[in-house]
Order: sequence, then structure tokens, then C-alpha cells
Amino acid sequence: MADPAAGSIGYLAPGTVLRGRYRIGRELGRGGYSVVYLARDSELELDVAIKLLVPPPAAAQVARERMRREVQAVRGLSHGGIVAVYDFLEDGPWSFIIMEYVAGPDLQVRVRQRGPLDPEAAVRLGRDVAAALSAAHRHGILHRDVKPQNILLDRDGRARLTDFGSARLDGQLGVTGTGALAGTLAYSAPEVLAGRRGDARADVYALGLTLYYALAGDLPGRPSPHLPPSPEPAGWRPRAGAAAVPGWLDDIVARATAAAAEDRFPTAAALEEALAHPDAPGAQATEGLARCVLCTGPDPLGLGLCPACGGSGDVADTLVFLRRGETPTERRSAALRLAAVLPDLDRAGARAAAEGRRPVFRVPRAGVDRLQRALEQRELTCRARPVAGAWAALPGHAWLTTGAVITAGALAGSVAMPFLLWTTPVVGSLLLLGARRDAGTPLMASPAREAALPAALERTVVETLTSLPPGTARSLLADVVRSAGALFAALARTGDERRLADPLAELVTAACAAARDLSDLDENLVRFERQREQLAAADSERLDALSRSERTRDALVQRLLEGLTVVARLRTQQAELAGEADPGLGELAADLRREAEAQAAAARELEALLRA
Repeated sequence: MADPAAGSIGYLAPGTVLRGRYRIGRELGRGGYSVVYLARDSELELDVAIKLLVPPPAAAQVARERMRREVQAVRGLSHGGIVAVYDFLEDGPWSFIIMEYVAGPDLQVRVRQRGPLDPEAAVRLGRDVAAALSAAHRHGILHRDVKPQNILLDRDGRARLTDFGSARLDGQLGVTGTGALAGTLAYSAPEVLAGRRGDARADVYALGLTLYYALAGDLPGRPSPHLPPSPEPAGWRPRAGAAAVPGWLDDIVARATAAAAEDRFPTAAALEEALAHPDAPGAQATEGLARCVLCTGPDPLGLGLCPACGGSGDVADTLVFLRRGETPTERRSAALRLAAVLPDLDRAGARAAAEGRRPVFRVPRAGVDRLQRALEQRELTCRARPVAGAWAALPGHAWLTTGAVITAGALAGSVAMPFLLWTTPVVGSLLLLGARRDAGTPLMASPAREAALPAALERTVVETLTSLPPGTARSLLADVVRSAGALFAALARTGDERRLADPLAELVTAACAAARDLSDLDENLVRFERQREQLAAADSERLDALSRSERTRDALVQRLLEGLTVVARLRTQQAELAGEADPGLGELAADLRREAEAQAAAARELEALLRA
């Protein structure tokens, strides 16, 4: 039992003995709901760190159960860059975690006392932490709180990552009545601050900002010390405040801190590789993801319209027109709404579309219903016509104008100017042909593209992307498809597809199945989150199911990110591969299938509990 000399609630006095074994020494630091002490393990004659949990009394029981599960997961991690977690124990009113003691200071103390790190030391630190994160991510464990205070510097110079699981505790308990998150926000990725469920790329962002701090001695400019830096689309560059930072390292930090997750390194392993081999092809290069002109979501097939809005790789045989308003006011309103939806469209084009003279899109017949729904959500109604029936799509005033020109010419020719008898029909025909050309030419034409994916695989991809709601699953699958499509195209140009095509197609197919399962589990997790406040700590079955589902979900996301990393690396190395197969593709496809099976089982378990 704890010594009665223990201090007030949440604090232990020096000399307090926990579980008859751990003698408390000095305080090492404090977190949102914890205090860390140096302690002596009398049985092993070893110094350890003890993290004492001090949550609000009303949430103490739930917090203990949540942290117990986090410790059970993290305890299985074994990596030189991760501070070891030994056990979770209780002694009377106290709940605490036994951890490895690292004698050195944390990175924040080091920078405050001695100034920024030199580039070589920063690279070494970045590689150590990225390797530690990569090991955790492979087990489906995210850190969620990477920052200088959680990076300890060992006496041998190694950087050690600590405090796995604390962010989960703070995130559960640190929500105020207004919904504002309590705790440190400075290193949180933009998507996390927006309320979305982060993945490994959120940890990459936090490590990128940590490297910025290590190199520059401070974070980028902020409106308040308590607020995070505003998202920067191209990422933050420490060289702006530290001229000694080499350009290649500046580029790596910028990519790691890009505002959009898809523009960052996809995995911590990819960041570690870039730090280790900055001259490797693609170490710093990133390319923009094509966007759907209608919903601005990812357009991985380069169709102009994403599959969810009606885009497809099949033959585009249908023209989509706006319905012509009955009054000039209705047509002007439609033109304004269309211009707002498609900002690249000029006023003349918007007016022509609103008057029914020009089609807006040309899509496959199978995509018309999806496109109509997408336009109706923006208060735009439309009609579809086959390309072959473009004559029937001509507005009535085009026929009336042509008829009026020919009639007027015939009357004038019969009275005074005979040459109009043959020239007027020609002019009228040209007017009609011009109107027919306009009626068959969409304002938003699909860009020219190579037929990258095999036809059967492209159909699978389109069907999957169409079925997925916006979110992590669709975004990750779009990234994988985009990168795989570019590799397929490169292999076709060089004639090297013979050995790589089959495993690459297998990987994309497995990614489609994994994305569908990921989307289902995310939907159930959202429903479960709504019930979180109603869960009692004693409801062990549901809490265990939630922990397993979250871990399974994060592991599957990691496999998708690893697939993206491998395909991207193959693209940069393709010229040197000379058609050699990469065994990693087959292994990743098998991993994805296994994770997807676990994901599906977790989704079924959650759904059953939600129905109970």
C-alpha cells in the first residue's frame, strides 16, 4: 500500500513507497492528467520513471481503464528509440505506469538551455524518432502527441520517444463544455484540429514541426503561444529563421509539415529514408493530386470528374446540359450558381450553359445519375442526351433563328436580290452547324490521359471509389490508385509490365477491399464515439471492442500508407528496375488482405454491440 505520507490528491511526497517496491524520489515533470516521478525499484535495484494518473475524480475510473488498455498495447513495443513501458499498477487510490528511466533532458529543455541543434544533430534525432514511430505504426499504434517534451535525449546521444497513450487520455478527458480541446495544440496536424481521425501522417506532421523547432529554436509565427501555427499548404521552412539549414533538409521539413496529409511523406519510414538518403530519387519530390472539377475531391484517374461525381474510364457517350430556365432571371441565377461551382468557367460559358446552348459535361451513361445528384445538391438541374443525338439537344431558338434567316433570304431574293436565294441557305446551314458543334462540345472537357490501369482493374477502382463516402478510406485509395496508375503507364511506355503488372494489380485490388472495410469500420467507430459518454468503466466488453477496433483500424491505414510508399518508390526506381519484380508488392497485398479480414471482423463486432 502507499505510504500515508503521500501528499495532497494527485501528488506523492518523496519517500512514498508504492506496492512495497517503488520508492518515490523527485518529480520529473507534469502532463495534463499525470505527474512523472523518478523512483527506485527496490527489487531490481534500478531507477524507473513512474507516471501517476491524476484525472478529474468523475472520470477517474474510465481513465484508468483506458490507460490500462493503452499500456497493454504499448508494452509489446520493443525498439531502441521507444522508452520502454513495463507495467500498469494500482495501489489504493493511485494508478500509475512503470516506465524506463532516461537520464537525459527532453528536447525542449536542451534547445532552451543550449540553443538550436546543428543540422547533423537534427537529422540524427529525426531519424531516431521516425524509426521509432515506424515501429509503432506497424503495430497499429499511433503516438498522437509527438513534441519536443516527449523526446528524451539519452546520454549516448540517442533520441527516445516517450508518452505513448497520454494523448488518448487527454483527448478523452480534455474536452470542455464548448468542445474546445484542452492541452498542447501546437504540434497537432490540421486534419486533427479539424476534428478528423488522424493517421500516421499526423505523427509525421508533428515530427516535422519538432524538427523545425530543433533547427530554428522556436515554432513558426503564431497568433498566440497557446495556438498552433496556421496551416501552410507548402509546409514550414526552418531555413527562413536559421540560414545554416541546408536546402535539402529545409525541403524535407517543408514536405513533412504540408497542410494536406496527402502532400506529406506517407509514412514515418519514408521520412526516415529521406533523412538518411536525401539524394535518392523522389526523397523530396511530391506531386499534386488531381482534383475533381465539381466536388474538388481526389480524381486519381485524371478524368476531370471523380468517380463519385460520374467520372469513369469507360466511353463517355452522354452529354449533360443544364435545364434552361423559363425566365431570364432564372437563367442568370443558374449561370451564377454554375460559375460558383466551377470557378474556372468564364461568364460566357456559364451563360451558354444556363441557356441550354452548351453541355457542361460529357460522361459515360453509367455516371449520369451520380452527376445529376451532385449538381442537384448545388441547386442545378440538368438533362442528359446521347452524343449521337446532339441534334435533338439544340435549343428551339437555334432552329427558329436558322429558319428565320433562310425565310428572310428567300423573300429578299425573290423580290430584289436573287443571289440571296442560294447564299442564305448556306449561311443558315453554317449557323445550324455551329450550334450543333457547340451542343456537342462540353464546357468542362475531360483532360487527355493515358489508359493507365487495365480495364477490369479500372472498373473495380471506379466501383469502389463511387461507393465510398468522403473520408480517410477514399482519400488513401485515391492516393494508391494515382501512384499505381502512373507506374502502370511508365511500365507500358518501356515495355516492362510483364513482371510487375500482376502483383501491382493484386495490390490495388487488395487496397480496394481494404478501403471498403476501413470505411465500414470508421462509420461504426463514429457511432460508437457518440455513445462514449454513456459507457461505464465496468462495461469491459464494449471498451475492449473499441480498443481492438481502433487498433485494427490504425493498422489497416498503415498498410495502405505502406502500399503507397512502395508504389511511389517503384515509380522513382522504375527506370533502373528493368522489369524486375518487387516481392514487396505481393507481401503488401497479402498484408492488406489479412488486415482487411481483421477489419471486417472488428466492424461486425462493433455493429453487434451497437445493436445490443
